[in-house]
Amino acid sequence: MEKVKKNVNEMEEAVFVIDMNEGFCEEGNLADSTIKHIVPNIVSIIRKVLEKGEGLFIVNDKHDKDSVELKRYLIHCHNDKESRTIKELAIYEEYADRTFYKNSTCALFAPGMMEMLMEMVKLKRVIIVGCCTDICIQNFAIALRNFFDELNMDVEIIVPKNAVETYHIPSIHDRDENNKRAYTVMENTGIKLVKEM
Repeated sequence: MEKVKKNVNEMEEAVFVIDMNEGFCEEGNLADSTIKHIVPNIVSIIRKVLEKGEGLFIVNDKHDKDSVELKRYLIHCHNDKESRTIKELAIYEEYADRTFYKNSTCALFAPGMMEMLMEMVKLKRVIIVGCCTDICIQNFAIALRNFFDELNMDVEIIVPKNAVETYHIPSIHDRDENNKRAYTVMENTGIKLVKEM
């Protein structure tokens, strides 16, 4: 499946798998198992990038009891179990170039992320998949767009609609409404939305 891996400074393409961990997909205050319907589409994207020897990066939420973010959201991903990648995708962790853990809704600020991105001098395309469309996907995509613009890096950022999803809590967080809003916001800020890869 995997070709010889390129070094970070040689990669032209990178896939970021965001928050496909147990605390969002299996159990916990913000978990919604229906998010897992996107897993086959994520697997397809992962396999394609590995076949090309390009970059695969996994980013998972991980908080402790003092995380300020938990003042705004229900307690989530606060232990090792909830921060683990779901088993359907965990099998690809050994092929990933790196796994990041973030303490905010934006993967750009995960320890080591910006430093790594600045080494990716040949990068041409980023594909972002996972959850949640309207929070962590949107925040990372927009922050990344601004980061690359600031550095005058001409990098295309793609979000495939069939490989992102958000959670649903009746009368609190409507899945369809929040997905649509996120698509509009991302498109308006220069992110390329596609139906599928």
